Amino acid sequence: MPFFRLLAAMLLLLLQPALAASLRIETINGPPWGFIGADGQPTGMMYEISNRIAQEAGFSFANALVPYARTGYDIENGSADFILRFSSEHMERGAIAVATIVSMPVILVGPRGTHYKSLEELHGKTVGVVRSSRYVDKFDSDDAIKKYAVNDYVMMANMLSMHRLDAGVGASAGLYYGAHMAGVPCEQLGEPLVLGYNDFVLFFSKKTATPETIQALKAAVARLTASGEIRKIVNKYHDDSMGSGRAK
Repeated sequence: MPFFRLLAAMLLLLLQPALAASLRIETINGPPWGFIGADGQPTGMMYEISNRIAQEAGFSFANALVPYARTGYDIENGSADFILRFSSEHMERGAIAVATIVSMPVILVGPRGTHYKSLEELHGKTVGVVRSSRYVDKFDSDDAIKKYAVNDYVMMANMLSMHRLDAGVGASAGLYYGAHMAGVPCEQLGEPLVLGYNDFVLFFSKKTATPETIQALKAAVARLTASGEIRKIVNKYHDDSMGSGRAK
């Protein structure tokens, strides 16, 4: 009997490698990805999804809200294990792309009364971008557009409503939820121009990754995607944004 108990314990360890580690997760600090809710507790679309992935994979974890620009450095140098975000130079150098979480439209929108139909209309104008973000190549590489870095989509929405920017660019869910959090009605924003799509990806630091951990997370994402749980969380924040349907 002692032999069989020992064998069972060893099999459990092999089948659940995630239990041996505690993950250091970072979430972008900015609505809707991660923010402090009305109850004083952290919440947000990517905060909730990250937690569910870690739970589903069997990991213990801590999840911290961190400024977007810092997340790239933390993943690259190994002071954080994983994050859900768009790709960047830091991610390409220092992280493993484990799984795609959700693909989102990238839009460009101006203040009320505007309806840009091409990027050429923005040449010489000032467009807000979240600091250190990359969106779609045709926008990122267009040097004729003046790009003004903001801390988050709340700041971007406020500046658009005050006509301090000619336009803002970002993930549709982020931009409209930022407007919602800023108290800026959709009516104060123009018609959106869809620039393309970008993926939120689970990136894991190359400095701390193990094959067992990567496989456990990949399998967890697959299960949560198949069950519809990830989409349910995404839709919750879409539905909470402005109710106009634009963020969907």
